[in-house]
Amino acid sequence: MSKITGAQLIAAERKRQIESEGRTARNDDELGAGALELAALCYRDATDGSSPQPQSWPFDAEWWKPQSRQRNLERAGALYQAAADTAERSEDYPLRDRLREHVASCAVLLDSIERHNAAKS
Repeated sequence: MSKITGAQLIAAERKRQIESEGRTARNDDELGAGALELAALCYRDATDGSSPQPQSWPFDAEWWKPQSRQRNLERAGALYQAAADTAERSEDYPLRDRLREHVASCAVLLDSIERHNAAKS
C-alpha cells in the first residue's frame, strides 16, 4: 500500500477549498495572487494550532485557522496553487512559476513529515 504524497495532500486540500468552501477562480482573481501568496506564507510559517495570527495576515481574523504543522503546510501549498492559477490567468508567467516552486517546496516538507512519522512507527 503506497503512502499519500505531499503533492497529493496539497491537491486534496485545494479540492476541499473549492468544493467545501466554494472558492472559485473568480474569487481568487478578486483576492489577487499577492493576497493569496501572503496567506500561504502565513500558513507555511505556522507551526501548530496555537500559532498566533501574523500581522501580515491579509484576510479577516475569522479566516485564520491554524492546525497541525502538516495541515498548515497543506493549506499553504493549496493557497500557493490558487495564487499560481491566478497569476496564470493574468498571464504573469514568471510569478506563476515562482509560486509553483513554493507549492513544490510545501510538498517536499510534507513528504519529510510523512517520512519522519513513518520512522517513528
